[in-house]
Amino acid sequence: MVLEQAKKLVTPSNEERRKLERVLEEALSRVRRAVDELGFDAEVVPVGSAVRDTWLPGNYELDIFVLFPKVVGGKDVLGELIREIAAKAFGEYVQNYAEHPYVMVRLEEFDIDLVPAYRIGKGERIASSVDRTPLHNSYVKSKLRSPTEVRLLKAFLKSIEAYGAEEKVGGFSGYLCEVLVIYYGSFLEVLKAAKDWQPPVCIDPEDHLGEEYASVLFPRDPLVVIDPVDPRRNVAAALTLTQFNRFRIAARAFLINPSIEFFERALRPPRVRIRSSVVEEELGRRGTHLVVVELSKLDEPDNLSRELLWSQAKKLGRILGDELRKHGFDPMWSSGWTDESSTIVVAAEIPFLLLPTLERREGPPVGMRDEDNFLLKYVGSEVTLGGPSIREDRWYVFRRRKYREATLIVSDIFRGQRLPSILRGRAKIRVLTERELASLGQWALNEIWKELKKEEFFVRLLAEGLERGQ
Repeated sequence: MVLEQAKKLVTPSNEERRKLERVLEEALSRVRRAVDELGFDAEVVPVGSAVRDTWLPGNYELDIFVLFPKVVGGKDVLGELIREIAAKAFGEYVQNYAEHPYVMVRLEEFDIDLVPAYRIGKGERIASSVDRTPLHNSYVKSKLRSPTEVRLLKAFLKSIEAYGAEEKVGGFSGYLCEVLVIYYGSFLEVLKAAKDWQPPVCIDPEDHLGEEYASVLFPRDPLVVIDPVDPRRNVAAALTLTQFNRFRIAARAFLINPSIEFFERALRPPRVRIRSSVVEEELGRRGTHLVVVELSKLDEPDNLSRELLWSQAKKLGRILGDELRKHGFDPMWSSGWTDESSTIVVAAEIPFLLLPTLERREGPPVGMRDEDNFLLKYVGSEVTLGGPSIREDRWYVFRRRKYREATLIVSDIFRGQRLPSILRGRAKIRVLTERELASLGQWALNEIWKELKKEEFFVRLLAEGLERGQ
């Protein structure tokens, strides 16, 4: 049976367990010793999937929280304190910052997040976004009957690229996976429920608010899962509507056509190495074009955090798409990615690189309030090539297009005020078309190819299952 095979696949070996326990103990010892030597009033607490026993094989990541009294100061103080601890305990560290300051260190093969937070009790109002995490630990350990069920869900989500609450994914966090399994009872029951979800879905595991009030409190979220330890928080707040629906369809696909592929991809993802010539050939077959912007040297002079790089990459992808659409280039898609160190690549697929000089612009309805402004703007204007005139009940004008060439829009966006201020003056910018793709990094070519093809393995499995069922 697929699930029995999957359970073996997602369970860490005894050797991996011993390695994780040894490294975690060493890291905790170093941090506690540093806290004592620095004379800080702080408690060192391991948290996350390693402590809850819900981690996947090959996942060499650890989380250690250092809990301070609230009187110690604000986020800036916490950031400074954790840097001192990291330097003393590990020597080298990487400063990171999402909503909250933290640092990343490395011990053997393990990446370790050191996170400062405030000590709080159950029911006490949190002072920072991470303060509830130690309470999550206690809740999951007291409620979760089978960690393997969580591992199955995590591997399933990772295989469909919907695991992770960070902006680059917009998916399901590890804690959300744990809460869903606790609420529904098992991995399979989560899938059976999810296939029938219709947004908004409201889940309140501890009956803090009730479904009606929860939907009012979080009106825009497709999935609302009230945090068992903090009723003011939606555990699924990071989940996008796209990932919500991808999970629904993937759940349906597995229930119709179970396959070990839903778990193998998490632990042995397919290796993709796309050549630029293959991308060019695909664009030729589709009759479309690509505009690409590379922003490099972002690690000079100061590092930008991984989260910030992804946030800027996704933001620039949206800006590029909006501007191309606004000026008539009708992008098929636009997106942005980062190598998480020094480079952002943004791209869009468009049907044409060059537009006619002329464009027709729709004006207000005849006799409406904006009519005068429309006429004053276009009558006698040097950009007007015809009109204004009336067609049925609206005004129209033929005007000179601001941008005929897509690359000019892109250049203006990325060398002008539309570029986020945090990136201005610090990035080397290149604007490319599909004939210059060979100069891009392999990681960027892979991302562009994935966006072009949008081949979802679970959609294939769903179609195969549907065909057999006919």
